[in-house]
Amino acid sequence: MKTLFFTLSFLSLNLWANDKYYGAKSTEAILRFAGKIDVEKGLSAAKKRELIDLQVQHLIGHFQAPTYLEKYKLPGVPGEQYKITLARERVLNDRSEVNYRYEGKVNFHRNAFRHSDEATVVVHLPFNPETIYDLGVVRGKNRCTDDTYNAPGDFFYFWDPDKEGCPLKGNTEDVLRINAKLERLANTTSTYPEYDRLYNKEVLKLAVFVGHIDNSSSRDLGAYAYRGLRDRLKSELALELKSEIRGVNEGKNQLAKFEGFTKTQLGTEQKIELTLLLADTEVDSDDPTFHKEIKKAFEEADVIGYDGHSGLGGNLDLNNLPTINFTRDYQIYFFNGCSSYPYFNRQYFAAKPGGSRNLEIITAGLPTLTTTSEDNMLAFLTPFIRGYQTSWQNIMNRLEASNGDESTYLMGVNGDEDNRFRPR
Repeated sequence: MKTLFFTLSFLSLNLWANDKYYGAKSTEAILRFAGKIDVEKGLSAAKKRELIDLQVQHLIGHFQAPTYLEKYKLPGVPGEQYKITLARERVLNDRSEVNYRYEGKVNFHRNAFRHSDEATVVVHLPFNPETIYDLGVVRGKNRCTDDTYNAPGDFFYFWDPDKEGCPLKGNTEDVLRINAKLERLANTTSTYPEYDRLYNKEVLKLAVFVGHIDNSSSRDLGAYAYRGLRDRLKSELALELKSEIRGVNEGKNQLAKFEGFTKTQLGTEQKIELTLLLADTEVDSDDPTFHKEIKKAFEEADVIGYDGHSGLGGNLDLNNLPTINFTRDYQIYFFNGCSSYPYFNRQYFAAKPGGSRNLEIITAGLPTLTTTSEDNMLAFLTPFIRGYQTSWQNIMNRLEASNGDESTYLMGVNGDEDNRFRPR
């Protein structure tokens, strides 16, 4: 795993409210709070902002931390866009306490707004993000984070200062405990994919990518998900398996190609072509298969699904992929990876010609589980393969239902607010 920095945004938040969203159990909101940070004296404004950027990354871990959820029940996750307004600074010896205002978009469980469009949430942040990791180490292991992902680079994602055994539990000197305000943003209520831009094509092209969860294991859960999807595409969606290649590039990859035909609810006859790939999707993989195929999909496919590790944003970061020549053709992306919401919205809309006019993106706000991989992907693919004219609200409700007994992943769709299609 790797540490990534969010990009500080200075756009007016009033404009953000126009970028609407829909999730079956989630909603976008604006999070506001007054923060402070302990830094060296004499730092430039740019360096102060860089350290605040590092500090507020811990919001990802905080809003999904076990002790937070046990007490407050309702999870959330910060988005890519926020602004920091520096305020007064108090100097003491060689240190400075810098105060600031935070204002940014978040994805939160909609039950936080059951009684009002405003809510109060508790925020836990490290007062000094550069030294906080060491304060949690006991006998060589950090006790304030995940037992497995215990390195400093993963710390912000699993940050839980009130965890049992953590020496920071109850600490109010090194851990900021802030009452923050949430203001709910409006959701879309009746929007549709641009079906007329999909179903009038001679061939509808779909590409689905399944990432290895642990390809060193003979029981890799990604491989199980791939095989399950392969079989169910045939049995449940009546697609014909035209070919399957095992061991692509002499690795543990598998590539299956399907074809089918459907009569859409627009009245058109359409050929379906679907590519299903199992591959190593890690950003530092020596195997080029995934990068080669995902580039091709982004340039040629109409509907793209990804189920695998997010790599804390690294695995699908456009800076880590080959140069992609995005077209103005209408596309839909489903990024079913852990906490994909903070990473895979803004950069893709910016890279796509026409932005949200030509693109919708489904992301998850929380970690997703392999136990629901097949059901999630089939719930996403089914309307398009069968030629339905299902609304985005219905698609997202069905995606939520496909989690079964698992709790919500805070899935939602962005980019549908400017869609023009309506069923006849």
